[in-house]
Amino acid sequence: MKKYLLCLAIAAVAFASCNKDNGTNGGNKVKDLEATFKMETGLASLVYAEPVDIVGAAASEARLDGCTLVAVKKSGETYIEVGEAQDGKVDGDRIAAQFFADSKEMTDIAVTLKAGNAQKTFYCPVGEVTGELKGTVWMNDAVALYADAKVATHDNDPENYPVEGTGAGSDTKSFFSMHGVKIGDRVEHVLSLDQMRAVDGLNGSMCFLNCLQNTKNNAYIGGQRGYMFSFLKASGLGGGTTGRQCDLYEVDGHGIKDANVDVKFEMRLVRGSWKSDYDAEFYAGVDAIFIKIKNAGTPLEKMRAFWQLGEIQRMYDNSTLGEEDPDKITNLGGQTFQRRWLNAGHTGTASAEKNIDAGDYMIIKSTRGTDDAPSYYYGIIQILQFPDDKDVFTVNDAGRTYIDKDLAQDLFMKPVYLDIKTQCEIID
Repeated sequence: MKKYLLCLAIAAVAFASCNKDNGTNGGNKVKDLEATFKMETGLASLVYAEPVDIVGAAASEARLDGCTLVAVKKSGETYIEVGEAQDGKVDGDRIAAQFFADSKEMTDIAVTLKAGNAQKTFYCPVGEVTGELKGTVWMNDAVALYADAKVATHDNDPENYPVEGTGAGSDTKSFFSMHGVKIGDRVEHVLSLDQMRAVDGLNGSMCFLNCLQNTKNNAYIGGQRGYMFSFLKASGLGGGTTGRQCDLYEVDGHGIKDANVDVKFEMRLVRGSWKSDYDAEFYAGVDAIFIKIKNAGTPLEKMRAFWQLGEIQRMYDNSTLGEEDPDKITNLGGQTFQRRWLNAGHTGTASAEKNIDAGDYMIIKSTRGTDDAPSYYYGIIQILQFPDDKDVFTVNDAGRTYIDKDLAQDLFMKPVYLDIKTQCEIID
């Protein structure tokens, strides 16, 4: 990221101009602030939707207590705002701002210094703004995904569905799409089986489920059991220790197809301090990124959140950016399954072990594009609350603890609550 020095000096310069004493500030008339400046380093080129660090020194007749910056377009002698106002920081005679180039029309950055009810605006010329939006973001701090019950199909319930290619539907919200699915005129990220089938699995990323049976032949799964997150390829949902073959079943010619799902979707678990292999530095870094992202309502907020989520790539996956120095390179890694419990089936040899708990994070990653020109998208999911599953365990004669297959029925149709902040592609 380039840094540009914005020097605000007492000497008057020709290109500076100021607000006139004709506005209001909280009901009080805005006064002219006695201040001038000189631009010592020109902003020759900015990258659209990316930030530039602006720092400088300021002087005025009054103590400065605020600074705002906004992209403007010059038309004749008039400057028209074409971006959103962005706050700068004032520390004595120091000015600092991380300014996002949020308009391709901008010709200048308008810098407004404030001191009480007095203010003055200066215009800093910009040479060009290049580049395009790389994506957008989606955020929801109250996502509920439900562990759906077995969905009846011709295979698992031929009595009620005797004709091949027929079966029941489900409106249970079990599925998450990182990039979103166009449903009518809305882009949805939390979806049901009915919705995923209708688009043949397009952009489907993961499913929250209760692992218990092979839902094609109704046989109980022996090695694993309980809540888990699974990606949507047939080898995921239909795997021998996942058991959601019923979700893959085509009904009326529509079903979740490998060719359409978010095929290169991965999850990287970031456990909290409850686990013995807790990585305090890693957890703190991911936590800091997550907490820093506040809003994503306006175009500027979306740009800022997209950039902030990009810290995952820059800090933990910089091999995707071309870093080759073995002392600096980072690789995030990831899995296509994440289980709440490990070894919780009835045929295991060790007692069930907790793998995920509330407060943990999952970094999600989606690789799009081609092998020659990949595009990477990242997000963070915080686990807020799992359904209560403490009463579904039993102990065998050897003292091994596992999830009882009959008690496990109580885990269906229960929600996991998630806080999700993610980058995603722009869907027209």
